[in-house]
Amino acid sequence: MHTINQNVASLLRSVSAALLIKKESRFRIVAYDKAADAIEQMAQDIKALWKEGKLDDVPGVGESIRAHLDEYFKTGKVKHFEHTFKGIPAATFTLMHVPGIGPIRAYKLATTFHLENPKTAVRDLKKVAEEGKIAELESFGSKSQTLIMESLDRFIASEQSPSRMLMPYAAELADRVIAHLKKHKSVGTCDVLGSLRRGVPTIGDIDIACIVPEDQIAAVIKHFTEFPGLLKVDNAGGKKASIILPPRIRVDLRLESDNGYGAMLQYFTGSKAHNIKLREYAIGKGYSLSEWGIKKVEDRGPLAKGDEHKIMRFNTEEAFYGFLKMKVPPPELREGTNEIELALKDNLPNLIKLTDIKGDLHVHSDYDLKPSHDRGAHTFQEMSDRARALKYEYIGFSEHNPKQSGHTASQIVDIMKRRQEYIHKHVKGLPYFIGLEVDILPSGEIALPEKAIDYVDYLIVSVHSSFTQSKEQMTKRVKTALLYPKVRIFGHPTGRLLMKREGIDLNWDVIFDICKKRDIALEVNSSADRLDLPDTLVREGLKNGLRFAIDTDSHALEHMDTMKYGVSVARRGWCEKKDIVNALPLASLKKWIHAV
Repeated sequence: MHTINQNVASLLRSVSAALLIKKESRFRIVAYDKAADAIEQMAQDIKALWKEGKLDDVPGVGESIRAHLDEYFKTGKVKHFEHTFKGIPAATFTLMHVPGIGPIRAYKLATTFHLENPKTAVRDLKKVAEEGKIAELESFGSKSQTLIMESLDRFIASEQSPSRMLMPYAAELADRVIAHLKKHKSVGTCDVLGSLRRGVPTIGDIDIACIVPEDQIAAVIKHFTEFPGLLKVDNAGGKKASIILPPRIRVDLRLESDNGYGAMLQYFTGSKAHNIKLREYAIGKGYSLSEWGIKKVEDRGPLAKGDEHKIMRFNTEEAFYGFLKMKVPPPELREGTNEIELALKDNLPNLIKLTDIKGDLHVHSDYDLKPSHDRGAHTFQEMSDRARALKYEYIGFSEHNPKQSGHTASQIVDIMKRRQEYIHKHVKGLPYFIGLEVDILPSGEIALPEKAIDYVDYLIVSVHSSFTQSKEQMTKRVKTALLYPKVRIFGHPTGRLLMKREGIDLNWDVIFDICKKRDIALEVNSSADRLDLPDTLVREGLKNGLRFAIDTDSHALEHMDTMKYGVSVARRGWCEKKDIVNALPLASLKKWIHAV
C-alpha cells in the first residue's frame, strides 16, 4: 500500500472522528469514513491521481473532500481541517484506535486526564487505569476500566508485532485453528470473519466464529486455548477468547448458539462502510441492527430483563438479509460501494468460483532453456498430471524466456524450437498450450527474438526490472510490449510485492485501452505476495470491458493449489465467469489464444 494513501486515509478518519465528537452531521461523518476506506484500499497513489486531475475517479471522494485534498497536496495542510480539530487534544486521535475506546470515549479520557502527547497517550492512559481513575468516571465504571486495560495491553503488544500478514498465510493458519476446534465434538459450523472472510490482501488479526451449544461454550473455549504451540492465552471468558500464535499473531474466537449465528456472522464480516450503510437502510425501515440480531427502533438501547424476546435472532445470513428484503451480498463485496443497492434489486453479480476455472496458463516447469529467472521444480508431465488431478481441461506452460546475455538471437530461436519439440514428444494426456513469460525490457522491447515467437502459442509479458521509471516511461514501455505478436496476457501487471514493494506507476487508461482493443487478458496472479492485479484495478478494468486470466505463476506442484487466492481477488473485483479467459472451455480458449 502507498504510504501517502495511508497518511491521507488516516487524516480523513481523524476529521471524521472530530466531526463525531462535535456532533456534526451524520452524513458528513460517513462521507469522510467512506473516502478514507476508498483511498486506503487503492492500488494507485492518490497524490499521483491528484496531479493528473483525476480525483473525480476515486469512489467515495465527493466534491467537498476533493477540494480539501487539493488544498492539502498544494500546501501540506487544510484550513478547514485545522478548524475542525481545534479544541480536541491530539492524544484523542491516538487513543481512538485502541479497540473498545473509539472517538467519543477517547476525547473524554484525553480531556479528563489531560493527555496531550499522542506519542505517549496509550501508556499514559494505562497508568491512569492502573491507578483506578477510569472507574470513577461517569458512564465508565470498573467493568469498563478492566476492558480498557485489556485493550491497552493488546494495543501495546500489537505495536511490537508484525502489523499485517499476507492473506493466503492468514487463511492457512485459520484453517489449522478451525481444524483444531472441530476436534471437539460440540463444535459445529466454523467461519472466518472480518477482512479475512472478505479476502483483503493483507490481514491483521484472525477472527473465527463457531456454532456451539450454550452448555458447551466453556469446554470449547478451554479446548481452543490448548492449541498446540501458542505463545499465550490473551483472554478467555464469556463467549469469546483470544490466543497469540508465533511470531505474534492474534486469533480471536467468538462462539454462538445456532439461532443467533447468522446475525453475528453478518455483523463481524462486513467492512465498516458496509455495516454503516446497512444500518442506515435498516433505520429507515424502523429497525436497529446489532451482532445479536434485529429489533425495532423504539426498542433500541439496553433491554430490561425478560425483554430478550424483542430481539429477532437469525441462524443464517440468508435469514438476516432476507428479513431486510435483500439478497446476501457475497463477503468479498461487502465494502460499502453499491452492493446494498444491488442486493435490494436482486441484481448482484454471479461471481466467479474456483470450480469455474478450467486451466492454469502460467506455470513454470524445470525444463532448462537457460531462463532469465528461476526455473520450476517439476517436469512438464508432472505439472500436467497435477492439472488433471485439479480437474482442469488444459494447462499452459510458460517458462521464463532464455537469457539474452550469453546467447545470440539464433541460439535463442534454436532453444525455443527444441523446447517445442520436447513438449510435443514427452507430454501426454491433458491438452496443453505452449506459452512463455517474457521480460518487458526498459525500452519496451521484449526479451525474445521475433523469430522465436513462432514456437509458442501465446506470450505473457511482464515487468521484472527497472521499477523506478517515470509513469510516462513505464506506460510507453508496457504499451510497446503489448503490441508484439501473440501477446495474450499482461503478467502481474503492477509488479507489486505485498509488504515489500509498491506497484509500478502506469497510466491505466492507456493500458486498459490497448488491452481492450487487442483482447489481451490482465493477469490476476495468485502468488501470496503478489495477488496482482489488485482488486480495485480489476473492477476498473471490468468497467472498461476487459477480461482477465487467473493464474498461479507456479514454480512447484504445490503452488498450483493457490488458484483459490486469485479467484478471491477476482471476486473482490466483481468478476463473473464470463470475464475470465481460463474459465472458457478448451475450444473457446483455443479461439481466443489464436485470435492475434
